[in-house]
Order: sequence, then structure tokens, then C-alpha cells
Amino acid sequence: MRIVSLLFILILSLFASPEAAQELGYYSDYNTALSVAKKEKKSMMLVVVTSYCPWCRKFERKTLASASIAPLVKSMYVPVIVDRNKDAATFPERFQTPRIPTVFFIDPKDGMEYWESIGYLNKKEFSEALNDAGNLFKKRQK
Repeated sequence: MRIVSLLFILILSLFASPEAAQELGYYSDYNTALSVAKKEKKSMMLVVVTSYCPWCRKFERKTLASASIAPLVKSMYVPVIVDRNKDAATFPERFQTPRIPTVFFIDPKDGMEYWESIGYLNKKEFSEALNDAGNLFKKRQK
């Protein structure tokens, strides 16, 4: 019975992520998001996941989709989510990390990362990361 349960969970996790961008209201194309970030003069938040990662699914469902985090992300950042394996050709190689989930905060002026969050973070931890990255971005703009 344990093997059947594990197989079921594995199969579900393989089909979980492509809809995440749409469900969260995030961009799924790096270049489009970068253009919007430049236009709006907002930092870009790049979330790198894989379709087989259970921690990525948990981060998407429990943290990114939460009522306290979702509006904060939308107000402060231009969010984009990509699958490290499936979307590898669509975003810069420097963000193709082996550690997932990883969130990169990117300055739209130069396309460079200025803050990084690695691994699953709960709502409180991620809220702090969002605020820290936001404060750092404001300092960079001066």
C-alpha cells in the first residue's frame, strides 16, 4: 500500500506546475516580464521550479498563493515562474540553478540578481524575504 501511495504522489507532482503561472497570475515568459519590469520600474521576481519537486508545489500552494503573500508580490514585483528543465531555453543560464525552488530578485536596469532565496519558505519567512529584497531594491535606485 505504501508503494501505491508513493507512486500516486509522484504522478500527481509530475503534472502540477505548468498551471502555476496562470493560477498565480505570474508571467511565464522571462523576457516579457523583464520588459514589463523595466516599463513599470519594478523589480522582477523570478521563481525557478521543476515539475517533479514536491517542495516547489508546496511553495506555490502554501506560500505564493496565500492571501497574505499574493497581493504583496503583485504590488512590489513583476513575478515570473519558470520550470528549470522545461523552460531552460527561455531564461538566462545564470539563473538555471540546481537548487529548487529558488527565487531571484532581479534589477530590471541591468538584469542582474541582487537578492536570492533558496528552498521552501513559509509565509512568514517569505514575507520577510520580500520586504528585505524590496528595501534593497529601493536603496539600489538612489
